Amino acid sequence: MTEYYVTDGKDYTERFYKLTDAKRAMKEHGARGYKTKIYANGDFVDCGEITLKGDNRTWIANTRMNRANY
Repeated sequence: MTEYYVTDGKDYTERFYKLTDAKRAMKEHGARGYKTKIYANGDFVDCGEITLKGDNRTWIANTRMNRANY
């Protein structure tokens, strides 16, 4: 599962499960977004910041990933 956190650093903070909803909130509130990958056993990996333009794929080290973000 992937969670997206959007915050402006002051009073707005929200959690999303869809990237499109997170990007929409980032535009509306002028906020920054962050992506977190959560595994079934409870482990989680911070995947970095969400960009509004371009590619949001990330490579997570020490996993069985063959391609970025898959």
